[in-house]
Amino acid sequence: MTTPTNTLRIASAELGYSRWNDPATGTKYGRDYATRHGAAFGASGVPYCAMFVTWVLRAAGVEYPGGDFAYCPYGINNAIHAGRSVPVRSAQPGDVVFFDWDGDGVADHVGFVEVNRGSWLQTIEGNTSAGSRGSQSNGGGVYRRARGWESVIAVTRPYYGGAAVAEARSTGYQTIPDGWWGENTTRDLQRYFGTPVDGVVSSQYAPNQAFLAACTSGWEWRGDDAEGSQLISKFQAHIGTTPDGFFGRNDVNTLEARYGYQPDGYLGGPSNTVAAMQRRLNQNGTI
Repeated sequence: MTTPTNTLRIASAELGYSRWNDPATGTKYGRDYATRHGAAFGASGVPYCAMFVTWVLRAAGVEYPGGDFAYCPYGINNAIHAGRSVPVRSAQPGDVVFFDWDGDGVADHVGFVEVNRGSWLQTIEGNTSAGSRGSQSNGGGVYRRARGWESVIAVTRPYYGGAAVAEARSTGYQTIPDGWWGENTTRDLQRYFGTPVDGVVSSQYAPNQAFLAACTSGWEWRGDDAEGSQLISKFQAHIGTTPDGFFGRNDVNTLEARYGYQPDGYLGGPSNTVAAMQRRLNQNGTI
């Protein structure tokens, strides 16, 4: 039941959690995030408001544009590029709301909209304080709060009701636009390019993994004996790079520019560029 009501039920069940009373290292939300994205997120002292949002959405079975996020600006940017940003006046229960406390244009904190009261929002937030005293974005607890519209920098809407899945199925491709290039994305690309469908990007040069964080399951990393991939050769020919079968920095730069991003030679995880590619494949049946 991927509904805002169910999401808020799960979020409200976390009210009263405090990192200060958690006997384990880090926080329960950071420890969960670390199982997918690296041990550093599970350490003590890591701010967890965004990881709380990620945890709740995953528990509810709801997709967020671009997938998991632990840094507020990434969550905003991914949603904007997916067309999932809404004005604060239109905020609804279950929306994700980002706050900018000091007016510098950078989001400091995030939580869930529980009720839009008109001029202010009732929210459920992780890693805040119970009231106006104490840190609002690193207070350590999960609390219900009241926030004025003036502190809101963005409101975004997760894919409730299976909207992302419906979008993916509309063209026959099954990839959720989450910004991770794993086996499902590879299978869809293999179908698109007419190569054998096994979900594997074969025989890639292992050092390239350092700048391909978004490339996850199904990527085969090899040493000097790497031979390249038929899929990648066809992919490269399609985007206009040298079809040598090895996905490298020049391919990343070309792909980033293709989807309107400043090339930096790095596909972070999750990647806005990969999510844009997935959306185009789902919506238009092309990349």
